[in-house]
Amino acid sequence: MSVYFYDVPASATPSPASSLTSREQSLRDGRLVDLSRIACETGFRAPVAISKEGLSACLAGLPDGDHDVIHGPYSSSVAARHMWSVLWAAAAEVMHRHEDRTVYFSARLESDDANTATVSEVHLKLVIDAGTNDRPVATILLPDQD
Repeated sequence: MSVYFYDVPASATPSPASSLTSREQSLRDGRLVDLSRIACETGFRAPVAISKEGLSACLAGLPDGDHDVIHGPYSSSVAARHMWSVLWAAAAEVMHRHEDRTVYFSARLESDDANTATVSEVHLKLVIDAGTNDRPVATILLPDQD
């Protein structure tokens, strides 16, 4: 499965809050976490980042040592599964709403505890914005974030 983002017209400009410069700065500052490597494995063909708050919501309830799912080898298979669930849910929703620049979606996150069948659900949004060279970029945020 591949998620191909629609073309962003040359006249499309990012909002000031999500301009390319502020996006790059947010990645450097740690306010956004780059998921592009993992996202490309789930079918995304554009850079994908998640807000620090969104990542925290996705990894809530896991030990702090398991939160380093993005850098280097996965420290936790549970954290990796949570991020895969989020990215697959986003990809599926984008495929159904490919004309929208903001796509709201939910992802089901299963517990690692074999003794319980607890499943939590996280609600997020994917914002598609103009990037460099008219290539879109995607950012996953909490529904109330801009």
